[in-house]
Amino acid sequence: MTKFISAFAATALVASTSFAVADDHGLTAIALSGDKMLHKIDVGTATVKESMEVSGVNKLLGIDLRPATGQLIGVSDMFEIVEIDPATGAATVISTMDMELPIEGDAAVIVDFNPMANKLRFMSGTTNHRVDIESGAVTVDGSLAYEDADMHAGEAPAIVAAAYVNSYGMPDTTAMYDIDSTIVAVIQQTSPNDGTLAAIGKLGIEGTETYAFDVATDADGVNTAWLVSGAMLYTVSLETGAVQDSWELMGTDGATVRDITFMTAM
Repeated sequence: MTKFISAFAATALVASTSFAVADDHGLTAIALSGDKMLHKIDVGTATVKESMEVSGVNKLLGIDLRPATGQLIGVSDMFEIVEIDPATGAATVISTMDMELPIEGDAAVIVDFNPMANKLRFMSGTTNHRVDIESGAVTVDGSLAYEDADMHAGEAPAIVAAAYVNSYGMPDTTAMYDIDSTIVAVIQQTSPNDGTLAAIGKLGIEGTETYAFDVATDADGVNTAWLVSGAMLYTVSLETGAVQDSWELMGTDGATVRDITFMTAM
């Protein structure tokens, strides 16, 4: 799920009236801000119900739902993979990666589960890793690059967010979508392991410093793509790349969302 660039601050997130339907199916949105602050989001009332600091880590690079188990997983700045108790914020180390991800300054770090493989996708810049969270074993996959046939072939990708569809349980199929901050567009990572990219379409919004992106999948297999950019929350079409509905974020006091995930009741 994440998906951020640089600013760290406390935050709140709102959701639309339509997401009350998802709430009925047991979905809870959890946002990450600052070094390790979590915010539980009441999607029915579009307000933060509770905020808590994660204990047991110095800083979180990102968080995501592990669809196979329903766990909230985070990655620390020490490359520890942790399970976070969403009720208390306590982090328990599962493993430590056997290879670190090169991160330049405040570059975006992407933490997102492939629900079909039950492996963690961990990326920054053009580096593309796949991680077994039980052992910490890292597989170095193909560097991110646009396909030869793509209109952006030869351009340097600026992937700052990513999410998989069908993130409920262990599905038979999935697909991975990214956000490129340079062209402000939705990209499909057509072969996640190879790192190949193909542009879907522009979001149709002004670029901002931060992007938080996730796809919420309900028990019926319905996928809804959500984007937080600046002070706005959007739903996004994965077919065209364009934003659809939009809402002003309430109660943020100018703060920044740097990652978001949707917890599905298993």
